[in-house]
Amino acid sequence: MNVFGVYDYTNNQMFTHGYRKKTGKQFLDFIKRVDQKYDSNVKQIFLIVDNVSIYKSNKVKETLARYHPRIHLVFLPTRSPELNLIEVRWLLMHGQTINNSTFENEQDIGKAVSGWTINYNKKHVDKTSIIILHEEGIHKFT
Repeated sequence: MNVFGVYDYTNNQMFTHGYRKKTGKQFLDFIKRVDQKYDSNVKQIFLIVDNVSIYKSNKVKETLARYHPRIHLVFLPTRSPELNLIEVRWLLMHGQTINNSTFENEQDIGKAVSGWTINYNKKHVDKTSIIILHEEGIHKFT
């Protein structure tokens, strides 16, 4: 299971969505979901990403330019995950949801991640202007 997620620094909220594969197609689906979350008053959305090749493909670049022009990818320096604010939240999610847990299937992992995201958002409503995207691979633990 692969989970794409954004951390919205402006309101201390998370948005996650799980996929069986981690390809440009799934990334573009996630981008579409992110774009739909924000109304037209938000003129620019900056997504902080690492240097995974799917973020840099021509298909991704063309689709962003054509269908999601307000979304801009900002690439982190290589080997610098500590610069991504979502990393702390991924650690929390792993510690509270994934680690030392048994799951029947990928769908159960997805439900656990979704439930964690909903609870995080309820507990962390805060006004603090950047959206951060990161992909995290989650493996089935038994």
